[in-house]
Amino acid sequence: MRLFVSLLIMLFVSVSLFSQEIEQTPGGILALFESNLDTIRDYTCVLHDFVKKGKKESDNYWDYKFMKPKYIRMESFKGDRVGSKAYFDCVTKKVTGRQGGILSALKLTLDLSSSLVKNIRGTTIAESDWLFILQRTKNILKEDGMIAAVSSTKYKNTEVTMLYIKNFPFEKYNFDETRMFFDSNFMLIGIYNYEEGVLIQDVSYTDVKLNTGIVIDSMYVK
Repeated sequence: MRLFVSLLIMLFVSVSLFSQEIEQTPGGILALFESNLDTIRDYTCVLHDFVKKGKKESDNYWDYKFMKPKYIRMESFKGDRVGSKAYFDCVTKKVTGRQGGILSALKLTLDLSSSLVKNIRGTTIAESDWLFILQRTKNILKEDGMIAAVSSTKYKNTEVTMLYIKNFPFEKYNFDETRMFFDSNFMLIGIYNYEEGVLIQDVSYTDVKLNTGIVIDSMYVK
């Protein structure tokens, strides 16, 4: 009986250690994140997005909604684009939106190629969701010569797991180094992206709510 109990303990310890090793690899972290996303039909959050290009900077807080397969709504309530609203439809591949301020009465529907739907770094609403970020990171991990590591650290006073990747082509991703921060449940809560060692994007996700039952009508910009 004692031998049986000892074998069970050894098996449990071995499985636990193996699981920890899997979690602490770049691919393991992304697999856990992807597993979480598989259970999510929709989510809302406050998305803080700071971006920089040369001497230009843009800093905004967005009420953010996402519904699978890829319907996205963003409305800025603080920052240099306050009042701006945008809705991305994955079927038409178009963005419908209004700018803040005196132009708010004008509603436009535009292709993703339009400069009016891009931030100062040329990024669009279609590149903002977790599923896009997951696939982009998977692609980065396949790049020749890239370097990736996983470590435990603190992010904005929270204990997190950090996925650090560098040495991948800037021309493909618009940055060449990234730090991604995951909470204890392996949900993404923040990203730092860099260009030649300079921070050019700081993204954070707060007040996250999952599977709230979003309906498509609530996504439209009217």
